[in-house]
Amino acid sequence: MGLTARQERLISHEKRGRRRRLRKLARVLALVGALGGLKQVVHSLDLELIPLNPLFTSLVASTVFLLGFLLNGVLADFKESEKIPGDLATSLEVLALEIQAIPAHNPNAVVLEHLEAVETMANAILAWLLEQCSTDAILDQLHRCHGVVVQAAVLLRGCATLQARLMNEMANLTRMINRIETIRCTTFVPLVYWLAYTGVSLLCGGLLFVDAKSSIEAAFFIFVIAFLLILLITLISDLDNPFAFAEAHSAEDVSLEVLLQALHRISAVVTRARAGR
Repeated sequence: MGLTARQERLISHEKRGRRRRLRKLARVLALVGALGGLKQVVHSLDLELIPLNPLFTSLVASTVFLLGFLLNGVLADFKESEKIPGDLATSLEVLALEIQAIPAHNPNAVVLEHLEAVETMANAILAWLLEQCSTDAILDQLHRCHGVVVQAAVLLRGCATLQARLMNEMANLTRMINRIETIRCTTFVPLVYWLAYTGVSLLCGGLLFVDAKSSIEAAFFIFVIAFLLILLITLISDLDNPFAFAEAHSAEDVSLEVLLQALHRISAVVTRARAGR
C-alpha cells in the first residue's frame, strides 16, 4: 500500500531533522560570532572594566548549574514522551487485531466497519500529531471510534474479558491523547526559564567587559563560554516540546516511525477484511 500525503510529510520531516540541527547550530554560531566581534571592539577601546575574579567564575558555575537543572527536567519529560508513540501504536494495533478476531468467537459477526473506524482513528491521530487537525477534532473522532468499538464489543456475546480488553485500549488512547496535549501546552517551570535566560544574558554581557590580557584570550573565552551556554539554552527550549512537528525550527522531536509502521499493518488488516467480505 502506498504512502499517504501525511505519511510522506512525516518521513520528509524525519529526514530534515539533521538539516534543522545544522541550521540551529549555524544560528548559534552566528550569534556567538557577533558577540566575539563586540568583544574585539570593547577590547580595542579598552572598555574592559570588570576584573576576572572568583565572583565572576562563581557566576559562571551558578549559571551552568541552573541550566543543568533545567536540562535534567526537560530530558526526563522527553524520555517519557519517547514512549508515547509506541504506546499509541500498540493500543491501535491491539484494537484492530482484537476486532479482527471477533468472528472466531461469533461466526456471524461482520467487523469491516469496526476495523475501518480503527484505521480512520489511527490516521486521525497521525494527522493530529503533525498538527494538521485540532485537539477538539481528534477527541470528536475518538468519541465516534469509541461508539463503534462498543458495537464491536457487543458482538462478542458476553465475553466480558475480551470486551473489557477493547474498552481498556480505548481508555489508553484517551489517556495518551490528553497526555500529549498536556505536554504541548505546558512549559517546564516558566520562572526557571526566566532565570536561565536572564543568567545567560547577564553572563554573556559581562564577558564582553571582562578584562583580558590579549585579544586572542578575549575571543577564546567569549566564544567557548557563550557558545556552550547559548547552545544549551537553545537545546533545552527545543526539548521542552517533543511533539512540535509543525514548528519549522524544531529539530529534537520524538520519532513517529513505530506509529507509522503500525498504521501500515492496520491498513493491511483492513485490506484483508475487505478482500474476505
